[in-house]
Amino acid sequence: MSGPSMTASSSPANRVQELIVSLDQAAFMARQLPATSDPALLHQIHSTLHHAHHSLSSFLAAPPPVPPPPPPRPSASAAAENSLSSATHNGSAAAEPMQVGEDEEAEEDSRSTSIDRVEERMRNCFIKNKRPKRPLSPSAAAEDEEERGLGGGGGLGGTGFDPYSTRRRALDLVYQFHG
Repeated sequence: MSGPSMTASSSPANRVQELIVSLDQAAFMARQLPATSDPALLHQIHSTLHHAHHSLSSFLAAPPPVPPPPPPRPSASAAAENSLSSATHNGSAAAEPMQVGEDEEAEEDSRSTSIDRVEERMRNCFIKNKRPKRPLSPSAAAEDEEERGLGGGGGLGGTGFDPYSTRRRALDLVYQFHG
């Protein structure tokens, strides 16, 4: 059995290889578990499974491998080659910054056209109520027909207060939402 200090100092490839061997050995021993009743063999199976558990735990607890460092920055001579003075002296390099600008304009145009397409689709959409209203009760439908027959005065005209219609409207609302 290897200790955690040995596992932590080894390379990631060695840790993975050790984990694979440990898990294979534990799987092999676990297959023998139902067929044995020998206490010594049961103890060996237990220690193999315990070792596999320890190997897996230490593998998962170890920090991930450090990514390789970024490539070194260009030297001063490489920076001088990319300077403005070298671009003006070399005709092929002078066209390159313009191409980058044209690429940015083309990208911006494609963004604006995609935004325009989304806006056009949104104009055609409308938001639906999540919970549609229930249909009006028969008394409310009859009242609407009566108002249309009276010229659509709205009922607020000279008729005054009608307790029966007020009660009917209140009950219609109750039935509409709680009926």
